Amino acid sequence: MLKRERHAHILELLDKSTFMTVSDIATELHVSEMTIRRDINELSDSNQLVRLYGGAQKIDRKDKELATHEKINLHIEQKEYIGKIMNSLIQDHQVVFVGAGTTILYALPFIKKQNLMIVTNSLLAFNYVIKHTDYRILLTGGDFTPITEEFIGEHAEQTFETINIDIAFAATNGIYNNNVTTSNYLEGGVQRAAFKNAKKKVVVADSTKFNVSDVYTFYKLSDLDYLITDDKIDEQTFNFYQSYGKLLNKKS
Repeated sequence: MLKRERHAHILELLDKSTFMTVSDIATELHVSEMTIRRDINELSDSNQLVRLYGGAQKIDRKDKELATHEKINLHIEQKEYIGKIMNSLIQDHQVVFVGAGTTILYALPFIKKQNLMIVTNSLLAFNYVIKHTDYRILLTGGDFTPITEEFIGEHAEQTFETINIDIAFAATNGIYNNNVTTSNYLEGGVQRAAFKNAKKKVVVADSTKFNVSDVYTFYKLSDLDYLITDDKIDEQTFNFYQSYGKLLNKKS
């Protein structure tokens, strides 16, 4: 069997089973486990599957960006859990960037520090902060996108050129291998600009976002200080992604 045929068969098997061990794939294709490990490495490097300890898992590719109103009631418990971990990383009197996304929106009520300055490109986060806290607040402005209710583009990115951020939190639509992804290049541009001027860089992602790929990679997991998730992530997935960067999923 030619290599390209094996690769196609491996991807077909994962379409049916999502996760398979190296041994099971080798048995199905009647080749050695060493050959399958080599195939899995090559397919992982080309972002066609997720390489896990002992096997491989299908990448769940997102078809489209869900609007905020479509995501607002999804995985609420996990998002609130993430908020408590976010709070443990923030100190009083800091400048904090919070990006767009319902994960961060649900996390905001759990941030209980004193005398913060919040910087955001999210209209929803801005409205929450001015209504429910006494924090100083800076909204970036820029081109407004109604799907995610955030400001993007050059004007939004320029906001960060003169701001010194202590800790920046960004959400993601999906994480696979070392890639932190989003559906829109300009949305990712704002998050990159915030990270560039931040002392600590943190991505938040509930456990359903792992092994999921969206269109654009806006950051590498290995370049972050932390990736925060919830306690529903399975041990195998946690250990795999921990090899790229520091994952947090325990409340202090």
